[in-house]
Amino acid sequence: MREEIVLLILGMALVTFLPRFLPMAFLNRWVLPETVKKGLEYFPISILSAIVFPIFFFNGEGGLRIQPQPILTAIPVFLFAWKAKSLWGSVILGMVIYWGLGRLGIALSFLDPFRLFR
Repeated sequence: MREEIVLLILGMALVTFLPRFLPMAFLNRWVLPETVKKGLEYFPISILSAIVFPIFFFNGEGGLRIQPQPILTAIPVFLFAWKAKSLWGSVILGMVIYWGLGRLGIALSFLDPFRLFR
């Protein structure tokens, strides 16, 4: 392997490791106030929403368009996850449904409310 690639991999490992390790190493005795703890509980759902919702409502070109395949996949996966509380089951079910809808060629253009403005 070339030296540049090894240095690049080591650099990526370092910038991945340090932001996780330093707070644990130096802030482990610091007690967070209850209000801060309560506020931090919203971080996972807000980050997940920021990742997932653009997939539902924006096409690959940056235009606003409802994407039927991800939405039709998310609905049964959400219901399954809510009832079964199984992370792996939800992931596998989502992959199977998404693949199946793509394989069947499901393109529901009637779900696109902006089609009249093109």
